[in-house]
Amino acid sequence: MALIECYECKRSISSEASACIHCGAPMAQQQAHAQSAGAPAQASTISFGSLPRNRAVAEAVIALESPEPLPKVVPATAGHRRQQQAAQAAVTHINEDGSRPVEGWLKIMVFLLPMVFVWFLLRSGHSAKQRLFGFGWLALLILASTLK
Repeated sequence: MALIECYECKRSISSEASACIHCGAPMAQQQAHAQSAGAPAQASTISFGSLPRNRAVAEAVIALESPEPLPKVVPATAGHRRQQQAAQAAVTHINEDGSRPVEGWLKIMVFLLPMVFVWFLLRSGHSAKQRLFGFGWLALLILASTLK
């Protein structure tokens, strides 16, 4: 028993293994195919392994007979994810007076650290009432800290 390199994932596996334990590539089929048939006349090799390669292990071969390009492989969830993001971007929450609501994290941080986070209320869309409450709280805390 010796360690050989898998033709698919280029990891070390047992020479007696019927399939690669890492990627599941069948080893018996590859060895029989490599011994019985040589490489096609018009072929290019693709290797995803790192150098140095074990030349005793056959590499994947792609025949260049078809002139049409191969289809682009995209994960199945990619289109679904883009659709969800577009739907979320289209949903805008607006108060009845036309202003944007103050997010929960901003409410908490304006209460705890108004000297830093009250400035976020100056972003476009916040109403004068929201800004008045934020800057009023900041002024109240500044006034309370100066009175001793």
